[in-house]
Amino acid sequence: MKTETSSFRLEKEIFEDFKKHAKDKGLTTNSMINKIMKDYMQWASKATSIQIIPYPSEILMALLKKYNEEELRKIARNHAKEHFSENLLLLKNEESVDAYIEMAKNWCDASGYPYSTKEKNGKIVFTVRHNQGSKFSTLLDELVKTSIEILTKKRAETKVMNNSVSFWI
Repeated sequence: MKTETSSFRLEKEIFEDFKKHAKDKGLTTNSMINKIMKDYMQWASKATSIQIIPYPSEILMALLKKYNEEELRKIARNHAKEHFSENLLLLKNEESVDAYIEMAKNWCDASGYPYSTKEKNGKIVFTVRHNQGSKFSTLLDELVKTSIEILTKKRAETKVMNNSVSFWI
C-alpha cells in the first residue's frame, strides 16, 4: 500500500483530545487518522445518500416490538428487493459477494457491532453480534437472506440467535 505524507492544521484542544483517545485505544495518532479516513471513505461519506441515519437503539427496539415476525420479514424483504442492488453499487461500485461482505463489515464497524468472518469449506462464514434482541435478529436475518438471494440467486444459510446472526455464503 502506497502512503503519502501530509500536514494539517488542527485546533490544539481537539488534537490533544484526539491523541489521548488514540492512546486509550492502543493506537498511534497516525493509525487512528488512517482508520477514521478509511471508515469515512468506505461508509460515512456515502451512508447518508442511501438514507442510513443513526438512531438510539432503544427507539428502534421499541418500534420493532410493534411487529410480529412475519411483518418484520416482509418489511426486510421489500426493502432488500427495492434497494439492495442500488445501495451495494453506490457503496462499493460492484455487485459481488466480496463487495457484500465488505459492506457488511463497514456497517458493523459504523454501528459498533462486533463481527467475525472466516472461510470454511469453501464458504464465507459471517457472524454479527448486535445485542438488539430477537426482533432485530429476525429483521437482519431476512435482509441477509433476501440480499444474498438477489446477489447469488440462492438463499443464504443462516443461524439466528437472540442477539446475533450468522450466515454462510
